[in-house]
Amino acid sequence: MGSGAAWERHYTRDKSLLVYPDENLVRMLKSFLAERSPEDLRALDLGCGTGRHLRLLRELGVSRAMGVDSSFNALAACAGLHAAMLIQGDALRLPFRDASLDLVVAWGSLHYSTKEGTALMLAEIRRVMKTGGRLFGTLRNERDSHLRRSAHLGGNTWSIETKDLKNAVVSFFSEEELREAFGSFQEFKYGVMERSLLGEPGALISHWFFRAVR
Repeated sequence: MGSGAAWERHYTRDKSLLVYPDENLVRMLKSFLAERSPEDLRALDLGCGTGRHLRLLRELGVSRAMGVDSSFNALAACAGLHAAMLIQGDALRLPFRDASLDLVVAWGSLHYSTKEGTALMLAEIRRVMKTGGRLFGTLRNERDSHLRRSAHLGGNTWSIETKDLKNAVVSFFSEEELREAFGSFQEFKYGVMERSLLGEPGALISHWFFRAVR
């Protein structure tokens, strides 16, 4: 797992205070919620950061939305923006009963780990989801070149040496590994979203994004 100190540093930087939701998640959530009564759902934003997707959930009518993050600084920033239950916690030991959540969002959080750690997090997410519940999330694609730097730890897992994430860990997944990771879910669909950095067209940021049904 990545260094806790790295994430505390990360959430002291202005560029980490994200406000606007990801448009791919907006589309998927709207489609899912159109068929349900959002006010009746229990939702979790896992690795909520500064809360941009907690705010999205509440704007879409999900009043029982909770956020979990390991970083106190992230939750402190989040608390000033969103009226939601916030928990400083570990994705490997979620403080929820079995089959208690209808919806989980894990956007930009699951790949900041070893691949073994990601598998354990997915098992824990599956534990707390109801049968038929939805998981919306991302994993870093093996095509990504932006964060693949510093020390290779094996298995396409790398340590990060950026200014604000020094000593954190990130894993990159092939399409085959992605499918294997979600083999225990009854339904799984995915796509790719990619962009380059302004002024650095060779630095590709690439993610798998997905919907999984428990």
